[in-house]
Amino acid sequence: MPGVTSGYPDFPDWTKHRQYYESANVCERVLDMLPEKPTLDDMETMEDLGRKGFNLIQKKNGFRYGEDTVLLSYFTAQMASRKRRVQKAAELGTNCGAASILLAARREDIAVDGIEVQCEAARVFEKNIIMNHLQDRLRSFCFDIRDLFTVGPAEIRKSSYDLVFFNPPYHVPGRGPVTTKETDSRELLEARFEVNGTLEDFFHAASWLLLPQGKIVLVQRTSRLPEVLHHMADNQLEPNRIRFVHVRPDKPATLFLLCGQKQGKSGGFQVMPPLILYKDQHKYSDELQSIYTDKGD
Repeated sequence: MPGVTSGYPDFPDWTKHRQYYESANVCERVLDMLPEKPTLDDMETMEDLGRKGFNLIQKKNGFRYGEDTVLLSYFTAQMASRKRRVQKAAELGTNCGAASILLAARREDIAVDGIEVQCEAARVFEKNIIMNHLQDRLRSFCFDIRDLFTVGPAEIRKSSYDLVFFNPPYHVPGRGPVTTKETDSRELLEARFEVNGTLEDFFHAASWLLLPQGKIVLVQRTSRLPEVLHHMADNQLEPNRIRFVHVRPDKPATLFLLCGQKQGKSGGFQVMPPLILYKDQHKYSDELQSIYTDKGD
């Protein structure tokens, strides 16, 4: 397994945790590790997702889902094709599974295999699957996406997915602020920085998983759009829809939602209307309010 890059000022060296992943059976289905009825421990909380009665267990000191996760699941539900059969999707970097569970709430015609390198986060995702009775549509796998091409689990096969979606780490080590909370939490730091895979790794994995004409959907910071387009081109992924996300109408875009297609035809690229999050300092925009509360896709 590739080591973790170190040597950046004030950036912790987590290479000592390599043994943590190797000692766990990282290609093992997480389902076999858990009791039938998940219970909360002292370091977990539970939130109501506000959709179909689904709830979400999260670690108190780990990565906790936010607006970008909600927007990813919403945009993925919109961009995913509608076919008569159930579509097969993969989420790269599921953490506790918020995006996959929200997508399952919006689209009953999509089944998701979630891939997460942090074994504890993958276990929490499996607890969420069981708690929400989604075992027939969601599966949790714990392994490194960089190992897909060599020692990945037999259930995860090349060119077998209609859809791949992900919310990758936003920061490259040394190019983003490291908070005290992140320094003290390996799980949180790895969720926000490219410790367990670069953007290039995510797009390489997505291309490997997708069927020809399969779709890829992601959310990322606007500052990284040139890198994203570069890696998509290198992996035969043709962008076709982009939507910029603005905190308020008078502010520059901070995020973008992007959809592409493996081996797609060029020439059909569209910039969608901007998504505004807040009317003013405190009030959600009408669209964001609808995203949180509507019962459709």
